[in-house]
Amino acid sequence: MKQSTKYLKILCNLLVAVAGLLFLVFVFPGLLRYFLPFVCGFVLSLIANPVVRFLEKKIKIKRKYGSVLMIAAVIGAVVLACYGVDNVIPPIIKKYKIYLQKMNQDAGAELQRAADQLQAIIDKIPFLQDVDLSGIGESMGVYLKEFMSDISAPTFGAIGGIAKQIPDVLFGVVMGLLATYFFIADRDRLLLFIENHMSESFRTHVSRAWRQIVKAVGGYFQAQFKIMLIIYVIIWIGLAILGVNYAWLIGFGIAFLDMLPVFGAGAVLWPWAAVKLFSGNYVDALGMIILYAIALTVHQLVQPKLVGDSVGMDPFAALFFMYIGYKVSGVFGMIVAIPVGMILINLYEVGAFDTLIWCWKEIVTDFNNFRKVRKDE
Repeated sequence: MKQSTKYLKILCNLLVAVAGLLFLVFVFPGLLRYFLPFVCGFVLSLIANPVVRFLEKKIKIKRKYGSVLMIAAVIGAVVLACYGVDNVIPPIIKKYKIYLQKMNQDAGAELQRAADQLQAIIDKIPFLQDVDLSGIGESMGVYLKEFMSDISAPTFGAIGGIAKQIPDVLFGVVMGLLATYFFIADRDRLLLFIENHMSESFRTHVSRAWRQIVKAVGGYFQAQFKIMLIIYVIIWIGLAILGVNYAWLIGFGIAFLDMLPVFGAGAVLWPWAAVKLFSGNYVDALGMIILYAIALTVHQLVQPKLVGDSVGMDPFAALFFMYIGYKVSGVFGMIVAIPVGMILINLYEVGAFDTLIWCWKEIVTDFNNFRKVRKDE
């Protein structure tokens, strides 16, 4: 291959990669938001299609009728959810808001007691007598008060904003349900249409990559949700035994943190146990340490069976992707970074980036050869 031809190909591949990256970062998110009902319909069709296929093959119900049954089931679930939002959730939110205010006051007092207790211990150590922790408890109490006010005000203010968007939401729901029906009922026809407009090699690569991504990401989330459910039940029961109010809600938050690869249940239970210990609540502190030990043991026992090495992710890679996600889009980006990272890793393993890697290797190799200085030159 001539050098000019090779570098022309390299330039084309790099331009395609840059254009693809710009599309994914700046254009693709906007397209997702714009066509959100169809995206939701496609996702729902992927979930409902196995059920429709079962009804079609085992019970001999035609696909279009099975699709109607699934849509009816979804509508029923939406109606039940709306009933719950209207009749069940507001009283719970009201009671929880009152509890948050009480918890804020109790937490501030407990932090102050813990800081005073820790200060008394530090005063007995000769080389730490100059350390002053007297203001830490008060500062943390002020921070908690501001934090609680920040999270409570937007929550109820957002309800009014959602109410104003009800017509758009209803329209989007209707479009999403219709899209779900067509994605299920006309699945074979849509697949044939797509196949007719793709080359054989492109279909092969896309199909292979899609199978790998579904296996890895789908298996990962399925396993993680099962683990989260198990840990949630353990944390809920443990906090209820310790007499913690709203143990079912706090347990859900801790179980969600436990699902993240880096944080775990200890991110909440260890600091909580430390505060209880220094504030003199030794029974609660010991109970939380035991609860953490049980949750950690169960997690380590069930994770290898449910997740497996084939759908896991290296801890350093998970930490790196979570950091990038947090810098890009805060907490939401940190959560989304794990599946995105798994998709990128699986695309790399199926060879999606081989051409781009070859381009960079050729550039680096030729550059290193060019900059070498020989004695005979």
